[in-house]
Amino acid sequence: MAPVTFSDPAALLLLLTLPFFIWIGRPRVAYRRQRDWLSLLLRVVIVLCLVLALAGVQTVQAANQLSVVFLIDSSDSIDATARDQAQQYVQSALKQMGVNDRAGLIVFGQNALIERGLSNATDLSSITSAPIRLNTNIAGALRLALAMFPADTARRIVLLSDGGQTQGDALAAAQLAKAAGVQIDSVLLPSRSAADMAVSDVQAPATVNPGEQFDLGVTVQSQIDGAATVTVLAGGAVISQQLEQVRAGTNHYVFTLSVKSPGFQDFQVRITPTTPDVFPQNKQRAGFTEVIGPPRLLLVSDTPDETGALLPALQGEGLQVDIITAAALPDTLAQIANYQGIVLANVPATEISTQRMKLLQSFVRDLGGGLVAIGGPNSYGVGGYFQTPLEETLPVDMRLKDQKRVPALTMAYVIDRSGSMEEIGPSNVTNLELAKEAARRSIAFLYPQDRAGVLSFDSNPEWLVPLQYVTSQQSIDDQIGTLRPGGGTDIYAAVKAITQALPADPSTLKHVILLTDGGADPSGIVEMVGKLYQDYGITVTSIGIGNAVPSFMADIATAGHGIYYNLVDLQTIPQIFTAETVLATRSYIVEKPFVAVQSAASPILNGITSLPSLLGYVATTAKDTATIVLTVPGFDDPLLATWQYGLGRAVAFTSDATSRWAKQWVTWDQFGRFWSQVIRSTLSDTGIGNRLESHVEQRGDQTVLVVEARDASGGFLNNLDLNAHVTDPTLAAQAVQLQQVAPGRYETAITPQREGAYFIRVGGSAAGDPTTSAAQTFGWVLSYSAEYAIRPPNVGLLTDLAQITQGALIGDQPERVFAHDLAVQQTTTPVWPYLLLLAAVLLPLDIAGRRLILTRQDFDTLTHWLRARFAWLNPRPVAAAPAVERISRLQAAKARAQTGTINADLPFSAGSAVDNTPPITASLTAPEAEPGAPPISTPVSPVSKTAASESLAAHLLEQRRRSREGRDKPPS
Repeated sequence: MAPVTFSDPAALLLLLTLPFFIWIGRPRVAYRRQRDWLSLLLRVVIVLCLVLALAGVQTVQAANQLSVVFLIDSSDSIDATARDQAQQYVQSALKQMGVNDRAGLIVFGQNALIERGLSNATDLSSITSAPIRLNTNIAGALRLALAMFPADTARRIVLLSDGGQTQGDALAAAQLAKAAGVQIDSVLLPSRSAADMAVSDVQAPATVNPGEQFDLGVTVQSQIDGAATVTVLAGGAVISQQLEQVRAGTNHYVFTLSVKSPGFQDFQVRITPTTPDVFPQNKQRAGFTEVIGPPRLLLVSDTPDETGALLPALQGEGLQVDIITAAALPDTLAQIANYQGIVLANVPATEISTQRMKLLQSFVRDLGGGLVAIGGPNSYGVGGYFQTPLEETLPVDMRLKDQKRVPALTMAYVIDRSGSMEEIGPSNVTNLELAKEAARRSIAFLYPQDRAGVLSFDSNPEWLVPLQYVTSQQSIDDQIGTLRPGGGTDIYAAVKAITQALPADPSTLKHVILLTDGGADPSGIVEMVGKLYQDYGITVTSIGIGNAVPSFMADIATAGHGIYYNLVDLQTIPQIFTAETVLATRSYIVEKPFVAVQSAASPILNGITSLPSLLGYVATTAKDTATIVLTVPGFDDPLLATWQYGLGRAVAFTSDATSRWAKQWVTWDQFGRFWSQVIRSTLSDTGIGNRLESHVEQRGDQTVLVVEARDASGGFLNNLDLNAHVTDPTLAAQAVQLQQVAPGRYETAITPQREGAYFIRVGGSAAGDPTTSAAQTFGWVLSYSAEYAIRPPNVGLLTDLAQITQGALIGDQPERVFAHDLAVQQTTTPVWPYLLLLAAVLLPLDIAGRRLILTRQDFDTLTHWLRARFAWLNPRPVAAAPAVERISRLQAAKARAQTGTINADLPFSAGSAVDNTPPITASLTAPEAEPGAPPISTPVSPVSKTAASESLAAHLLEQRRRSREGRDKPPS
């Protein structure tokens, strides 16, 4: 019999209540004693079942079953040949599997996938799982295997790998396996066999001076002797290229370089072997150097008029300024990080891609750079800044909050939905999706008293959003979302639909934006648009898509007194739509003479006692946390606003720096000083004589940011509150806090997720002591995964994993996989569910035995009822006795009744009821005997029939009385 255990033995103390149940349930009435004993027995059994169930009774037995999970390494360090060897090994082992054994399979790389659950099948089908091969995470595979095992079998893991883990802690996972009683056996797989070369390291100095010569160290590892071309690039341009002889092992090369321009300089080293190679991923590596120099500014403007007065003024204040157009803005963070500040002079957002605006945003927020936006008729709201990264960065909102200043406006969007709009642009979305987003953003700029409508067209126009008040932005957005591509292009029909609906619209101002590639018959279109403007004042802007837009698209804008845009890349179309919406209101450009009023103290106005007048500005709304230094009298619109944005600062000046609106400013003797102080207010302070030396170290699986802080004399700076912003290649930033670990040394772990260039801004100071402030921005490169590094198989790790769990290396012994040499596992089977079921069944019987009195007559009644309902319960009929015998018995009974003869077999006689009466014998003849039948004679008692009946009744009454006395008698 299997032994029994309890999961909660303390519950067995409830057995002490059994005597109580026996005492209160003992039989008390003699006539029902048997029934009460039966009910007591049932109740005791029920209590026992409940107590044992609460105690968690279970049976224990030995399990002679083995479960094995195979782990096959499928990372990039294992080539196809080694993977085939692993599958063959698993197939050979499965042939040795016992009848009760089961096997599973996990394929892993950076992640682990279950290829086959635990099964007793002895065949291995082709592997279809495809894990991420960029890394090797043995620990993750071990943990997944532990989760697969059942508890009632012996358990073994067979790991097939080269041991080259690049992520996770396999030894810690092995300790978990040991605690769970799981054995790990290892099978060594060979690493990739082909010859390989790799750039393993690039060493560049952290900082150099402009023009200073320095050495760039390059380390190349190789598995063979050969030759390779080593190329060094700086800022994407080749600065050195030479053929080098590479020997098997580690090779070091040194390149002497110099950089003249201050800022960050990124170096990239590439090698090109002359022989076929394995991985392209490990053929390049990068490094960063910061060239120390005076602060540099980047001035961005599309026309010389915007910088004609500003550029010499800044240079006269000792600032180094590079000037470029908006189209030439840097498109990498490394290039833009070369500057301490950026100035946008009347630059429209329609000339800046969304990606470059995100770079500007990250430059300020994450690197602590400065941004100054100078106004003009192409900036802020009228320049399409609404709902862009530029609006998020600047201290002003593009939308006026005072709705009374803006007249009611109706915007009609006429959008081409022909098949050409399904083309996918550089933004990786279709042109139609960009047009839908542009319409949504433009409508979001409108007020509830404004009206909007969206007319889509192909061969036929259709009002996707009928002209309506902008009271439910979400409802309109949902309707725009239903726009789908169609067939041809009929611009005339679309414009005609506008002429039928828009003239009667109640708004004061009405503007139409027509977006199409122009592939249609132009007849009558320009004339119709001209009539709209002449008769109703409705303005029309046309946007032509592609390189082959017909000339009549520009004529449409001319006739409609709007603006014509020719777009090849539709990435900026949302900015164009919002800019057109602002221009249509005719309220955001304010042109009138005024003198700004100072509303807050600021170092920008140090030494400036009075300001010249201005002739105009772009109306905006200050953000809640911004500091408004100068305001426009009357409306209190912000003229000069500043705020802290992330690690950097941003300034908005809503007038311009030219003779258009600042005619008296450009001739003002404080003009250069004013703008110099505006720009310097945004430049971060790197500390007074303090210096940070930062770098990133790789410690096993951990990436650690290390900062050493010193003062001007070289002493350690302690107790600093240092923070860092880590910006990855996608411009996503991670904020971390550094902890001091030694004098002047601070560290923190970071978690880089993507390969590429990272920029890290470190800064802080001691509490209440500004003289200890220090800051530094530096670059770091996360190179290719260690999976692609040239290294031998890690046999030591596989051996350690096996030894921790009492396993072994069994590379040439697949028959050992299913050997039943592990400790026998004990399995338990819970019994309590069956005990609860038994108690539930017995409880109604216990209640019935105590509450119901069942007699034989009740059972007879039940039997008759069942027989009436179910025919199969009725007994088979018995053959009738012969009719003659039956008639004879009836005649004899009749004769006895007539003669008065009483059967001596009766329990009583007539003589017992009447004494002293001699017996009388009489012979009677049946009154009518059947012909031929002999006469019947029956002796008759002298007692009358009445007396016999009375004696019988008396006897029955006496029996009834005795029975009643027996029931009423109390038990002894």
